[in-house]
Amino acid sequence: MSHYEDEEQVEALKKWWQENWKALAAGLVLGVGSILGWEGWQGHQQRTAAEASRMYSELQQALEADQSDEAEALLAKLKSDYQGTPYAAHAALSSAAYWVEAGELEAASERLNWVVQSADDDGLRHIARLRRARVLWQLGRVEEALTQVKIEEAGSFTGLYAELRGDIRLASGDRQQARADYEAAMAALPPDAANRELLQRKLDDLADVVNS
Repeated sequence: MSHYEDEEQVEALKKWWQENWKALAAGLVLGVGSILGWEGWQGHQQRTAAEASRMYSELQQALEADQSDEAEALLAKLKSDYQGTPYAAHAALSSAAYWVEAGELEAASERLNWVVQSADDDGLRHIARLRRARVLWQLGRVEEALTQVKIEEAGSFTGLYAELRGDIRLASGDRQQARADYEAAMAALPPDAANRELLQRKLDDLADVVNS
C-alpha cells in the first residue's frame, strides 16, 4: 500500500463521512437513546471510546516497536470487546499494514477481511476491501481480487474500485476491459480528485485500444 493510494482512500472516506454523518448520528440517537436514555448512553459511549482509544494507541506503539505478540493481543481484545467502535477496525487496518510490510500477506488478508465483515462504518469497510483486493492480487489470487472490487456503486469510492479493477485486468493482459474500467473510474471521479492526472495517463497508455 503506497502513501499515494492511502491518501486517495482517506480522501474518499472523508467525503463519504461528510455525506452520511447526519443520517448516521440521527439513527444512532433514536435507536439507542430510547433504551438507555440520552445522557446515560452518551456517558457509556464516551467511556467505551476512551478505553478503546487507549488500547488502539498502545497497539500502535507495539507495532512501531515490532512487538507483534503484544499488538495481536490488543487487537484480539478490541475485536472482541470493542467491535462497535471505529478503533477496532482501525487497529485491524494497522495490523494488516504491519503484516504487509513483513511480507505476511495471508495474515494481512485475514485482518482486512475482518474489517470488511465486521466494521460498522461503510467507509472503513470500503478501504479494507480495496486493500484486501491488492493483497490478494499480490498473492496471485486474481479472480478473488477482482471479486472484491466488482462494485459498481460505492459513493465516493466508486472511482477507486473501477481504477483498481483496471489495474488488475491490465496486469492480466486484458487491455480492452482495463480501458473500460479506467473510463468508468474517470467518470466517477470529481474534477479535483487527486488521482485524476495519473488515471488520465493510464488511459493515454491504452489509446490504441478501441472498446467494442
